[in-house]
Amino acid sequence: MNSNVRQKSTMPKNINSAFRLHRILEQHRTQPDGKQAMEAWAGILNVTEKHPHKRVIIVGELIHAMHRELEYASHGLAKLNFSNNLYETAFSKIETALSPLLLPATWSSVTQYLTPDVITALAFCAEILPNEESEISGAELDSIRNKLSDLKDSLDDASLPQRLRKLIEHHIELIERAISEYKISGAIALREAARTALGEMIEAREEISAEKNSPAVSKLEAAWKALNEAADIAIKAEGIAELGQKAFDVLLSIL
Repeated sequence: MNSNVRQKSTMPKNINSAFRLHRILEQHRTQPDGKQAMEAWAGILNVTEKHPHKRVIIVGELIHAMHRELEYASHGLAKLNFSNNLYETAFSKIETALSPLLLPATWSSVTQYLTPDVITALAFCAEILPNEESEISGAELDSIRNKLSDLKDSLDDASLPQRLRKLIEHHIELIERAISEYKISGAIALREAARTALGEMIEAREEISAEKNSPAVSKLEAAWKALNEAADIAIKAEGIAELGQKAFDVLLSIL
């Protein structure tokens, strides 16, 4: 009985910008104080890219996404008519902690702003802001990653036109980035990936049609379908879901 109560208490009440930020920032203690901030963020955000320049770019993009979510949380609280003096000090400290200027510094330069009162304030904001979506399970995300792995393997043996090969490689990057950004931006990151891909797909429609029976194109379709299903289940806001679904529908019709 008691174990069941404890288990329920760990479930998020509302999934929103503040909740996602809180879940990330409360991990700050998992990194040693003397570690470089860039590498500490890479560890927390699960950045696996090894190339040093690309690694910095990816970390920078994810931190920018965190800045954006902080702004969304602030706007959401303002719309609910909460006095900004109740959260603006905590949000200001978080904004400083997320400064890209601190990336070359030690991790303690970041965590000095992530004090317990700041983390607690963010947790309260997560409870106050409305529930935006359902959570996509780790198993579903792993399933998408597995499909991407199959797609990468098919490219090794595929005798595809160079332009189509480059397109598929870019789509793999788009989906991988969307999965990385999911923990920050939620399922909207998956929808954004589809909208970005759509223009490329329309331009390469003839090449795709000519190779529609190839394993690579078939596996690309499977990856996008899996991403669409995950986003469709997660997003609760009707307008956002509808807008993203149209992009997926056109994208899959091309494939």
